[in-house]
Amino acid sequence: MNKQPRIPDPDTSKRLLANLRRTRLELHEVNLQLEEISAQFEQELREQKFKRVRQKLSVLDAKESSKESSVGGDRNL
Repeated sequence: MNKQPRIPDPDTSKRLLANLRRTRLELHEVNLQLEEISAQFEQELREQKFKRVRQKLSVLDAKESSKESSVGGDRNL
């Protein structure tokens, strides 16, 4: 009933350590990829917001232009 953990032999320790290092680097790579995807989504959202603001400004400009032309037309009468 020996429940103490067994210390692996040096070759096994080296192999396990190499696997852990590789896994750590792979996880780091995945995290960088996720950061890149997140940055792309943020850029896309900013572009969509700019587009909506420009569209609203265009609508407001068009309304102001039509009001000015109708007001200006009444003055000539």
